[in-house]
Amino acid sequence: AQVRNRVGFFLAAAAGDFDMIGLGGAGELVAMEKLTIAPQLIFYFPEDHGNGKSSVFELNVNANYYFYNQDVLEFYGFGGLNYTRGKWNPDGPGDSSTNGEMGLNLGAGLNFEIGKNFIPFTELRITLGDYDQFVFGAGLKFNLN
Repeated sequence: AQVRNRVGFFLAAAAGDFDMIGLGGAGELVAMEKLTIAPQLIFYFPEDHGNGKSSVFELNVNANYYFYNQDVLEFYGFGGLNYTRGKWNPDGPGDSSTNGEMGLNLGAGLNFEIGKNFIPFTELRITLGDYDQFVFGAGLKFNLN
């Protein structure tokens, strides 16, 4: 099996400095035989805290290295950069606040090539920075070539 260009979407669950559920989009662009560049964008569902609402999104650019790529299973490790932006909107008087921070990603993922053009996948990532997070994601990728 060979590494391919792909796009996809996934559900993400974050735990750490913020605990939220979100939807994400992902891509994989082949850079070398076992290496892909994998951008991701995740929008977390806004949360009501009683006195205001918080919203968060993150942008990730990772390099995925495929260690195992046989039969229907692909295993990869990855590292990369993370940008997380959080916003707080109070319900009453007061100013909203926004904070954006950079971080480093380390993680691993599994692709299950059970279909010809669609691939269920799962990832587990830790982000280290001002927003320390564990993020679990699961979704579908689609082959482009």
